[in-house]
Amino acid sequence: MKRKFTLTVIFALALLSAFAGHGGHKRKVLVIGIDGCRADALKQEMDSGHAPNMLALCNTGFYTLDSWHLDITVSGPSWSSIMTGVYHEKHGVTGNTYGGSNYNQYPYFPTRAKEIDTSFKCIQYTEWAPMSNNVYNDGWDQKIIGTDGYTQGTGAAASQLVQDPDVDLLFTYFDKVDLTGHSSGFNPNNPAYTQAIDSIDYQIGVILQAMRARPTYAQEDWLVLVTTDHGGTGTGHGGVSYEERHIWWIANSDRGVHLQVSGPQNAGHTTPPDPGTFLAYPITKPDTALQHQSPVQADIAITALHHLIYGSGIRPENQTAWDLDGRSWLCEIGLCDPAGITDTKADAVIQVIPNPSATGYFMVSCAGLKGDVALYVTDDLGRIVTEDRIPAASRLYPLDLSHEARGIYHLTLRSADRSVSSNIVTE
Repeated sequence: MKRKFTLTVIFALALLSAFAGHGGHKRKVLVIGIDGCRADALKQEMDSGHAPNMLALCNTGFYTLDSWHLDITVSGPSWSSIMTGVYHEKHGVTGNTYGGSNYNQYPYFPTRAKEIDTSFKCIQYTEWAPMSNNVYNDGWDQKIIGTDGYTQGTGAAASQLVQDPDVDLLFTYFDKVDLTGHSSGFNPNNPAYTQAIDSIDYQIGVILQAMRARPTYAQEDWLVLVTTDHGGTGTGHGGVSYEERHIWWIANSDRGVHLQVSGPQNAGHTTPPDPGTFLAYPITKPDTALQHQSPVQADIAITALHHLIYGSGIRPENQTAWDLDGRSWLCEIGLCDPAGITDTKADAVIQVIPNPSATGYFMVSCAGLKGDVALYVTDDLGRIVTEDRIPAASRLYPLDLSHEARGIYHLTLRSADRSVSSNIVTE
């Protein structure tokens, strides 16, 4: 049941004044990498409620559990593709020693971001030393190496780093799933393997909570990207089997749309056509048209870069000098304005006052949305706790969560032409 409360005239005027004075948002990116995580194992854990944080990112985000690995299913080349936006024919990495790398011509995407704005602060925290020591021209201001497989330590460190008031990009890498796969099997029926996924999911929740606790979070626009480098079969990987090549891709923003991408034209739970692989024999390049029907590894760097430099008006894949292989999904996520010209964050479409709220009562402004607006609120497990419809004639909505547990909730407003979201907090 939804309850409403009486709003005094003075409070209403104060709200309108606050909305009118709202400024723009600072775009920031959090990339989380989970090495060696099979898509079917992740889906199993989310379906069973054992990975609630990644489930919530999916339920309130843009994702596919049916993506394809197009290149060498080994960590060095895979993470190079994820972070450069090109495949091994360009970045040169074919193994875990990173030998043959061509990062001067095809750098990590933070380097590209700094070509646009030198003030970006970019931090990497990785459990795997070669990812730090063997990579150059990567644009990181800090490269921190943690203990391989120490999931809790990585979560704690990343939670501190994401609270840095100046950070614009944080990449956090977890290795426990891959280590467990190599020791006892990459298999959703292996309890040790799935428990490793669950332990990382818990730390993702810790990191997200720290991100949302930033004092400036309400004025920021964080894009969260989570992915893996490859799957596995038996106790290894590096081949072209379905289990090694079937991967996943998650994007989430409190100000984006919520859309599952599972196949062409977002066709339900179907698996998109296999674009092919550089490892096929005889060697043939993947089909570009099929590749772009679903998010793939090279798209992570380009989508993240697009978000960071959005205010410049530059679309990364259109920069011929960069020669990128992937594409940006930022507009599909809902973080481009409808006309594709101005930053949507300069358009105060959704505002919540007060936020946080000690009483559980909020006033929601939805100016800028056309026609009737559907409203729903979900908890961190993705469960809908309240939903309603705001008539076109009304643009101030009293929201009552006083009957819900204290914590972070996700508010979504959806009109005929767009969907916008925001976190709200009850204390």
